[in-house]
Formats: sequence, C-alpha cells, structure tokens
Amino acid sequence: MNGMAPEATQAAPSSAPRLRWVLIAPTYNHARTLGAVLASLGQYRLPIIVVNDGATDATEAVLEQWLGSPSEPARSVVTHATNQGKAAALRSGFAAAIRAGYSHAITIDTDGQHAAADLAQLVRLSEGDPGALVVGARRGNGSGAPVASRLGRAVSNALVWYESGISTTDSQSGMRVYPLSHLGTLASDAERYGFETEVLVRAGWHGIPVIECPIQCIYRVPGGRTTHFRLVRDTVSSVVMHARLMMRAHAPGPDRVGLTKDYRTGTVLRRLGHWFSPRRLRLMARGDAASRERLSASVGVGLMMAALPIYGLKTVTCLWLSRRFCLHPLAVVSISSLSTPPLGLVFVAIALCVGGIALHGQIPDLADLNLRQASRWSTVNALLIEWLVGSVAASALLGLIGYSLTRALLMRPAHRPPALIDRPSHEGA
Repeated sequence: MNGMAPEATQAAPSSAPRLRWVLIAPTYNHARTLGAVLASLGQYRLPIIVVNDGATDATEAVLEQWLGSPSEPARSVVTHATNQGKAAALRSGFAAAIRAGYSHAITIDTDGQHAAADLAQLVRLSEGDPGALVVGARRGNGSGAPVASRLGRAVSNALVWYESGISTTDSQSGMRVYPLSHLGTLASDAERYGFETEVLVRAGWHGIPVIECPIQCIYRVPGGRTTHFRLVRDTVSSVVMHARLMMRAHAPGPDRVGLTKDYRTGTVLRRLGHWFSPRRLRLMARGDAASRERLSASVGVGLMMAALPIYGLKTVTCLWLSRRFCLHPLAVVSISSLSTPPLGLVFVAIALCVGGIALHGQIPDLADLNLRQASRWSTVNALLIEWLVGSVAASALLGLIGYSLTRALLMRPAHRPPALIDRPSHEGA
C-alpha cells in the first residue's frame, strides 16, 4: 500500500501532471464510528480533510483527539456551525482541497459502511485515468441491504442511464474519486444525497469518463447502523431533481466539452441524434472491419424484419435489435419498411412461395388470388400456414443474402491506381 502515499506521485516524469490525492470525510453525528473510520484510513498515509457538518454529538471531541495524535500526513477539519447536508459538506471539503493544491479528492462516508481496504484500487484506477470520475460500486445488493435501499438504487441507476447514458450499478455510492479540475463542469444544484447522483448525470452530459470499481459495503455496523436519510423529504427532493434533469436531458443545445468521443453518453437528444445520424452510415461504411460488419448486419436484419409478419411491433423490434447488437437503427428501420405496400406484396408472395415449397413441395398457384379480398378471413385462412412458415424461412434467407452481399461489397479492397515507376533520369538528354 505504500504506492498510495502522496510522495510516490512525485516520481512521475516532469512532463506529466502532478497527481495529489486527499481523503474527504463528511460527517454528521457519527461519533460512535468516526474514530474507527479515521484510524483505518491512517494506515494509507494520505492527507485527510474531515468536514464536521454541524454535529451535535461527541464528534468534536473525537476530532480533537484525532488532530492531537502524531501523524505525518496532513490532517484538517472544516466545521459547519449548523447542519447543512451532505452536498454542502462535500462542497466545503472540495473547496479546502483545491486551496491546498490537491488534484483529486477521495470521498468516504464515516458511518462505517465503507472498508478502507478498497481505497487502493480506487487510487490505482484514478492514476490510470486521471480525468475519470471513479465510483466505488457496492457489490450486488450487499449482505443485509434494506429492500428500500436496493429499490431506490435500482430506480436511480435507470434514471441516470436514461438522462445521460451513464451505465452504473451504484449511482448513490459515497465512495468515489473526484478529479477536482472537473468540479466546475460537474457543478450540481442538488442538495443532501442528490449531489452524488446528479454529478454522474452531468459527467455523462459533458463526456467525462465514469469508471466503476467494486467495493465492499458493511451494513451490519457494530452498535447498529446510523442513517440520516429522511424517507419522505429526501425522496421528494430526489423526484424533483430527476424531473429537472429529465427536462434538461430533452432540451437542445451543447452539452459536451469534448473530453471524449463516446457518443453513448450525453443528453437524450444528443444520443438519439448520433444514433440515427445518416453521417454515421458513411462512417461505418468507411470504418474498420467491425464497423463494416455491423453495417452489413444492419442491412441483413432490416431485410429479415421486412419479411416477418409482426405488424405493429416491427419498428419497436427493429430499434431493440439495433440497440442490442450495435446496429444502425436508420438502416434497419428503413429497410424493414420495404414491407409496406405496394412492395410489401412482393414479400408476401415470396413468403407464400417459400411456404408452399417447404410444406407441399411446390409453389402455390397465386394466379387466382384476389388482392381485393386478401384481407378476408377465408383468404387468409387458406394460406395462413404457408404464409407464416414461408415468412420465417424467407426472412432468414433474405437476411443472409442481404448481409452477405453488403459484406462482400464493403469488405472488398479499394481500387487504387498502380504506383508510378520511378525511372532514372538522364542528365544532358
């Protein structure tokens, strides 16, 4: 663990930015667990800033004893006269860290739920990608995790993904590494426990990478677990916060600062715009082998869906398949729309022919088929089995043909003119 000491970061080349981590521990009426938490953090030789958010228990005495203990890493306390909530405590801790010249802040709760042993992995990930927000994700549902906590976390995760594209398993974790240079970009309006969730959404909007790191979560704290979460008030605040973020996520306008080119994150409009972008079709056609493979599959799936008789669900199915297999939805949906009249009758005829051959060994006689009466049940019933069987078989065949032809076209080497042969010059000729 000695690699976590601040002195280790000074060995980096002079051209690399100097990375300095500081622990920020906001606390409110956790005197019973605070001392043990601070003692467990001391072994990692990282500077610590404790934010006393207006505690009314024995927190002040615990902190006085902690400050008086001999220690090499810096120790400091920021005190709020009255309780202002976790968001305000974090902001005070961040401000103190910036004034002291630190580059990254590691936040940890003081209720005893976080294990100090997880700090090493969080720091390693942050060191590997200094611009990323590293989130300590509690494994699974945690042993003894309250049902309300698990449900609230699942709903929060889903909303964060919808609003920003950030896929996370723990959007409410309090154990994180914040790059302090991004705090202006990640400025959150949320108070109390909503701060940590809103930061993730804003990270997605502005293209800031988010890395998850599995951590422990200790729900069975000696002496009992203390929580300051107020069910009604904090739930209402969370609903209001997500309503505000949802409105912003559907609003037009710039939402990135160009930190990454990951178009899976951003506002809803931005992600949809990129997902359906015709320009992306050209980029996929001219891209690497994997991109051209996905474009070929998009054409094949589009033709497959055109032949399937799942009317009313076709567009939704096309979008789901595009999302699931990283296809281009514009190609899939537009090609599947070939099944609409009048060209759609061709797909019906192909399905009937394939179904007739598969079931009876011969092509059915379609000459007497009255298209004006095709919607009547008697007509449909007479050819229903042939149509259904033929549609499934024809869809697979058409999809394979479309995929193969497109792949052969995209994968062929580009034609290049023969290189000019350098001929020796004849001086004085």
